[in-house]
Amino acid sequence: MRMIGPVVSSGGFGLQDHLCWIHGEPSEYCPRLTEFFSDGLQRGLRVAYLGSGSAGELREYLGRVADAGALRTRESIQVIPVEDIYGAGGPVDPAEVIKKYAAATQRALSDGYRGLRVSADVTDLVRAPEQQDAFARCEFLLERYSSRHPLSAMCEYRLDLGDAVKQFACLHAAVPAGLTPFQVFACDDGAIGLLGDFDVACQAAFERAMQRIHPTSDDTCLVFDMSAVRYMDHRALLILDAFAQNCQVPVAVRSMPRIVRRVARVLGLQHLGGVQLGDLP
Repeated sequence: MRMIGPVVSSGGFGLQDHLCWIHGEPSEYCPRLTEFFSDGLQRGLRVAYLGSGSAGELREYLGRVADAGALRTRESIQVIPVEDIYGAGGPVDPAEVIKKYAAATQRALSDGYRGLRVSADVTDLVRAPEQQDAFARCEFLLERYSSRHPLSAMCEYRLDLGDAVKQFACLHAAVPAGLTPFQVFACDDGAIGLLGDFDVACQAAFERAMQRIHPTSDDTCLVFDMSAVRYMDHRALLILDAFAQNCQVPVAVRSMPRIVRRVARVLGLQHLGGVQLGDLP
């Protein structure tokens, strides 16, 4: 079972979890990285740290921020220059990034590991506004990939990003408690899960998140699972309906809470399949 929703620790994650976390000083990253990687080694995963610099510089940095004893030896951790996965500057190419993660995951399996576990501080990849849209789309594709393959990732963002971090956090299956009121995550059957509260306070954030979702070449339709929705107002429903209207493939909704279905019926939504508005008395 994947970890879905707010979390208070970076421990206990499995083979397919996708975690967002934030930190201030590097010393705050240390215990989480150690815990996340130690769990991965115990589960028989290849663990890899991504960062800026040469392999030697990355190993030196890893030695300063991670507990080498808890990680057996630093040599048991692969180090990967962040440019090898995300490219050198400029907006990332989401599809290419996922191809590289998929290839690295397959290599880990071929080498006898149960999967791949990675962590990186990606703050510097999203500082410029023109970088953020592509990276958020990349986060969502990574979320979908990890839901079906043995890739677990902890994406670290620094506090100095301010509120901008929330636009990436909401596209992870697991986030620190209290960071974002809603999440858009991947279900293991290919559906897109919605979790939390979708009200006027997060209207702009939800609309922006929906703009980052694009069907892949393998998608014949997109299904949104609403079983984890606590509250959704009419504005969020209209955003979802507008997404369905403009989407290149049919869009359906399942497990819509009863009270939300009542609102949807009043609105007379026309572009969502599977809503079954007429089922209510």
